[in-house]
Amino acid sequence: MRTLSVSALLFAGSLAVTSAALAGNQTEPNLDKGARVFQERCSLCHGDVGMGEGVLPLALKNYPKTNLMEPRYGVDKKSLQEIVIWGGSKKAMHDYSPPWGDELTWTEIESVVMFIQYLHTETEQAVAMLRKLESSKSISLKLGSNIYQGRCAICHGKTGEGNGRMAKIIKNPPPFNLTLSRAPDEYLHQIISKGGEKMSRSYRMPPWGDELSEPELQSVIQYIKTLRRY
Repeated sequence: MRTLSVSALLFAGSLAVTSAALAGNQTEPNLDKGARVFQERCSLCHGDVGMGEGVLPLALKNYPKTNLMEPRYGVDKKSLQEIVIWGGSKKAMHDYSPPWGDELTWTEIESVVMFIQYLHTETEQAVAMLRKLESSKSISLKLGSNIYQGRCAICHGKTGEGNGRMAKIIKNPPPFNLTLSRAPDEYLHQIISKGGEKMSRSYRMPPWGDELSEPELQSVIQYIKTLRRY
């Protein structure tokens, strides 16, 4: 699907322009797509069910509160669109909330906004949707890519070079350049599952064993191997 950049949105006039006008032949926004985007892109900080129980807030000291049930900015459609597109730094919040305007299609933006609102109004049903998605996953490079971009790229970078957004904050040591890794699958499984500290590496590398299923772990391992430079 065609990705709309922030500049394209500005050129269109305003955030109030309808998704149909911007999306062209894209599918209409829907809750299922919103749940998938939330799980892949938002759960790292906001948690699997949006209650602020994400891995980063639990692992890093002084991390901002990320409970979507206690929003700092608002849950009306326009406010959510702005924070998803522009990120926290543009909305006088914090730098940890990244801008997704250049990475998500307009349909995905509209869908995840719709889902976050649904999470507020119909929490039990929204959580059930997320749980169902979790249980239906199987090993694939596409799944690995989605997990990597949603959970790993923030530190290791989109292409694994250790230059993600958090690299500006995490020092001594900085995020590892995964393109140089030659670690075997078993080692990757352990460090992803147990975290860096348990493997005598950086304590800032969070443990994902309780967050990712075995198919998800295997998928992200296979994807990480595609980033290597031989």
